[in-house]
Amino acid sequence: MFRRLNDVNKIFGTVDFFNNHMNRLLDDFEDRQRGFPQGATWPPTNFYDNNEQIFVYCAVPGIKEDEISINLHNNLLTIKGKRTEKAPDGYTILRQERHVLPFSRTFSLPVEIDPEKTTAELRNGVLTIKLMKAQAAKPIKILVKAA
Repeated sequence: MFRRLNDVNKIFGTVDFFNNHMNRLLDDFEDRQRGFPQGATWPPTNFYDNNEQIFVYCAVPGIKEDEISINLHNNLLTIKGKRTEKAPDGYTILRQERHVLPFSRTFSLPVEIDPEKTTAELRNGVLTIKLMKAQAAKPIKILVKAA
């Protein structure tokens, strides 16, 4: 069947070559998905409530304030943006693992928010949004009197 050991090496060498290329292709695909996922997973966002305000924290490393848009309408909070990345003047990109993709997330808020008292701040790659609850949405303590 195989006349020489060299023939066996050629066949299995070709299989190994194909296997390595397929693994690299699949790894690159997974890295792209993991590195900058779109849709419902990026940016990772946490919400906290202290009965007066809702705090929203988004991890958006490498994004500047002018690349982010925040919209509050009908109890929907929308955060949009795009990370831009370009090579310095005179350089070409040899490898780019940080992808340049737009993102958009919309969250339904559990209470009515006072838009006039809403603030946002970007510091060290973390976007902090403070949403002040509307007066009607704040809990009220009702005293019970004995009859």
